Amino acid sequence: MTVIRHVRLLAVAAALALALSASPPAHAEDGGIAWSVQTGDNANGTGRANFAYTVDPGAVVSDTMIVVNTGTEPLPLSVYAADAFTTASGEIDVLADGTPSQDAGTWVSVERTGLDLAPGQSAEIPFTLTVPADARPGDHSAGIVTSLTSRDAASSLSVERRLGTRITVRVAGDLVPAASITAVTARYEGSWNPFESGRVVVQYALQNTGNTRLTGVEALTVDGIAPAAAARTQLPEILTGSTIEVTREIPAFSLGWLGGRVAIEPEGVGLGAGVVAPLVAEYGVVAPPWSLYALIVAVIGGVVVLVIVARRRAAGRRSTTDTAEARDPEVAQAI
Repeated sequence: MTVIRHVRLLAVAAALALALSASPPAHAEDGGIAWSVQTGDNANGTGRANFAYTVDPGAVVSDTMIVVNTGTEPLPLSVYAADAFTTASGEIDVLADGTPSQDAGTWVSVERTGLDLAPGQSAEIPFTLTVPADARPGDHSAGIVTSLTSRDAASSLSVERRLGTRITVRVAGDLVPAASITAVTARYEGSWNPFESGRVVVQYALQNTGNTRLTGVEALTVDGIAPAAAARTQLPEILTGSTIEVTREIPAFSLGWLGGRVAIEPEGVGLGAGVVAPLVAEYGVVAPPWSLYALIVAVIGGVVVLVIVARRRAAGRRSTTDTAEARDPEVAQAI
């Protein structure tokens, strides 16, 4: 089951943890407090990993999520639905309760906004998905979240634990996957050892500008006197409208300037999503290998010193010879 787990310190409004799990049912645990969520078995499907629907504009779907108190303590939970998005780090998250949704989160209405479960007790949360008649074609993402807010005795801060399940809605119509690379930057980090390569750190943003979920494969290369390529990397799923920020490193030997490129082979997620044209963004960076420069300066300096010393010694020998030759006539006249 695709599950959204989230822990937040409400006092500082900072998200501390987010993870995805693909093992139904999903669990949240903290001491004696623990619970799980899973999709209900009904006419929409059985044993589902998450809620996924392919619908026409104007469709109405009714479904159920099941929550189980698997802990040893009473469990008061709030329940809400909201838009889902991909974070900058590539994780799937859902808007916090109270943050206005703009997309599929507004299409979902839950019949129960609060639960009080005794240990071992379970409850069904019926919900209705109402797709607007003018909904744009393509993918829309939301999530149903169960939330527990408690006081952390050690820090006196309020801690929110969230556990939920994704909802993916594909509205019939033309699917147009698309993406763009923006904000490409690079910096060079040299090695203290002049005989070792440094590294280029490349950062860029990849935005899903189409109407389907998106993933892809990244290839990073660097040119120069020793061209190199990083291992091809599978990118995370990017929900429509979301942007991820990527940082990669690649070894590189430089004499002062390096250039290269980021190449992305995007791929729409789901049947019929279509092919996306490859993306390429180039970068360049001033890359002075200071340790190599220092070695070269030291070698040149050493050579200069040796030449100066050799010349002084040669001059000294010539001076001694000239003095001896000047004294020979004087000695002969004295004899």
